[in-house]
Amino acid sequence: MTTAYTIAQTSTFSEARARAVMRQVLGDFMNAASANLIARETIQRWHEDLEYAVLHEVVDTFQLQFTKPDGARLAIGYTVRDDGSVMEASKAGGLDFHGLPAGTRVNVLLTYRTGARNIEAVRAHLRARGWTAGGSLVAGATSRDRAFSKSGFGIVRSKVGDWE
Repeated sequence: MTTAYTIAQTSTFSEARARAVMRQVLGDFMNAASANLIARETIQRWHEDLEYAVLHEVVDTFQLQFTKPDGARLAIGYTVRDDGSVMEASKAGGLDFHGLPAGTRVNVLLTYRTGARNIEAVRAHLRARGWTAGGSLVAGATSRDRAFSKSGFGIVRSKVGDWE
């Protein structure tokens, strides 16, 4: 007797769903600008670039990273999920960026999906917009904070590091 197993994986990605979810991410990003940690224009540009990469289905994770004047690093991490596993539809916000000390530096970093078919085109686009390779994800205690989704396409938000 022979037993066969199959698995099918479908993607919940669509441009409309991705744009709807990325609007929530923009809300988070703008809160960092409202706390005077970074210029609004810079944060909007980063969001545009990340949205471009998400729309081309190459992003695994990205982090909005903060380096305090004493060198301590923390981040807000975002993990892209197009497998229908994210159904929670939170709103942006709930982050206390105003509690970060003056002189805190802000950066953004993304990681690509392994084997993403549009990866070279996205890398070229981001290089042309001033992105450079390198950097590292902030490591540390991670706590799932919220999730943004639209019809099964979602992004899970986590706090990384000591946010106390």
